[in-house]
Amino acid sequence: MPTVNEAAQPTTSQYALSAGENAAQRHAPLAAFLLLLALYLLTASGHLYSPDEEAMYYVTRAIATRADVAIENGDLVPMPLREGRDGRRVSPYGILSSLAALPFFALGALIAAGAPVEVYEYLTRFGVSLLNTPVTAATGAVMFTFVVALGYGRRAAWLAAAAFGVASLAWPYARTFFSEPLTGLLLLCAVERAYAARVRRDRRALLLSGMATGLLIATRIAAAIALPFLALYVGMAAWSHLSSHQNGAYTGTGKRLRTVAERVGLWSSGLVPGVALVVGYNLARFGIPLASGYSDEASAFTTPLLTGLAGLLLSPGKSLFLYAPVALLALAGAPLLWRRWRLETSLLLSLVIAHMFLYARWHAWDGGGVWGPRLLLPIVPLLAVLATPVFERATAGRSVVTRLVVGVSLTFGTINALAGVLVNPAIYLNMGIPRRLIYFDVAHSPLLAHWRIAAERWQARYGVGQCILGDGFYFAEARTTMLPRMTGDQGVIACRSDRPTLLTIRINDDRPAGAPPGNPMLDLAGRPMALRDGQGSMVRVMVPPGEPLVLRAKPFAQTIPGTERQRMVGLRVNEIAAVDDRGVRLPLADAAIEPPPASPRYRWGWYFVPTVRHTTDLWIGYLLRSDVGPFRAAAVAGVLVGTALAAGVAGMWMVFKGVQVGR
Repeated sequence: MPTVNEAAQPTTSQYALSAGENAAQRHAPLAAFLLLLALYLLTASGHLYSPDEEAMYYVTRAIATRADVAIENGDLVPMPLREGRDGRRVSPYGILSSLAALPFFALGALIAAGAPVEVYEYLTRFGVSLLNTPVTAATGAVMFTFVVALGYGRRAAWLAAAAFGVASLAWPYARTFFSEPLTGLLLLCAVERAYAARVRRDRRALLLSGMATGLLIATRIAAAIALPFLALYVGMAAWSHLSSHQNGAYTGTGKRLRTVAERVGLWSSGLVPGVALVVGYNLARFGIPLASGYSDEASAFTTPLLTGLAGLLLSPGKSLFLYAPVALLALAGAPLLWRRWRLETSLLLSLVIAHMFLYARWHAWDGGGVWGPRLLLPIVPLLAVLATPVFERATAGRSVVTRLVVGVSLTFGTINALAGVLVNPAIYLNMGIPRRLIYFDVAHSPLLAHWRIAAERWQARYGVGQCILGDGFYFAEARTTMLPRMTGDQGVIACRSDRPTLLTIRINDDRPAGAPPGNPMLDLAGRPMALRDGQGSMVRVMVPPGEPLVLRAKPFAQTIPGTERQRMVGLRVNEIAAVDDRGVRLPLADAAIEPPPASPRYRWGWYFVPTVRHTTDLWIGYLLRSDVGPFRAAAVAGVLVGTALAAGVAGMWMVFKGVQVGR
């Protein structure tokens, strides 16, 4: 009987360890998805930021409520719409984001069922604003899978996912309804599946790569620039696979060409669903299969190339290297990746460079009044993959300098991303500062300005030794003074002092003819006190430490001077003086947040007008000030927080199990 070398045979424990490692390998991308999803849900905004998003929202709404794509509503935010078939107004943007948002719209509509129209408007927008939370989290998971498939370790994959999902502009954009996050996911999927098809000879992966590429075009028409590079990669991968000698026999050029044509043809067949979606949408909008809505902008590539590249790469207000520091690591990682995966490195670099050159020439290279270089967001996942060799070296501990550089890059990127999360970018861009300074002057960069705004607003609302004009107050009537100003149905004054404070308040309740009586009241610690109607009322009241004072009055409609907008106002507060019981005068701080307008046309601006002094740009603050009612607010908070906690706990458990297996 032949002897058996027991040392060469796998033991039961070795089999178990192998199975455990395989499970950890499979679960790690899911863990990355869940952890990013938890972060994005907890830091969601719950609102839309731009006319582009509003246009896509109305397409979602039209599909959900009328099975149509035309936008029919008179109370609209100004949007860049086009005239479509039969004179109807249509959106020029891709259809896929609007379709993908349908479940989120339905969730918002479900919670708003039976509520007034303004609640429906708010909650359905809240719903669609959540689309990019799972989209961006899924991008991190696909990237994790891709990095491991390239032969790098899970630690390097975690760093790549963090560099993209937390330490770049991907985090702020996960809170929006822009199409760039979905474009980035599909682009990465197209690349990753094409690579999988090459190394595994997987025809299904090749077909999926083509499908992702086709859906790219249905998301954003400019993303078609990726199509020739991906097709070329598929062809070159097929050609290189057929070596000049196979099993000792020469593989002729004719056979190679037939194989290349077969592989590219299979990949191209995957384009059909996306192309069909584009053609169908064009027919529904314009009655013409090739009319995209962008024909009048074909000549809009007017920015000098060097000017656009300087803005996108070197300007302190829009540089990709500042808003996604992983781009710097990609410069060092690309030569290292080239040594192992030349064809893949060529594809990644080609896609990155093509997007940069395309948008550098675009007349709006800055992407509009948004956070960072929005138009380059789809290539950030590709840059994170290019940076993977650097992450691998950092995790291997080969160089202290490499680890330090990676650590600084992730920290710097996270700080910059958090600035875009905490403060609505449109606030700073609407402060009247010239865009030239915002983009090209270091002192005016949004990366610094956002932290200044956050600190100022935090101090105004929570600083001690002051009295605060809080919720319910409108903006001041003059820019140079804090008073006079109107309240809504109520206005809150809070004195942050550890001493009793004497407040002297001069109010005016003079109303136009036909307005209802105001019946002004002062509420302190639950004790209401009637105030005098008419002009010239002065109130002196001693406020205990920590007790807010609330002015109340029945509101009436007032037209804002110089506009068509009406607002519901109560009292006019002309003067406030605050002195504590030691005779120390307390200054006034402006943390006023006016009542949210019912009209979506004006509520859109409520989120970013500088005079509405939101402390942060997070969903919870807006929800608490909305008019959805306590039960619906609890339902919304329960869905978001409950899902985030479940995802976070599950993700952490998977990470822990993976660490245990790896020991």
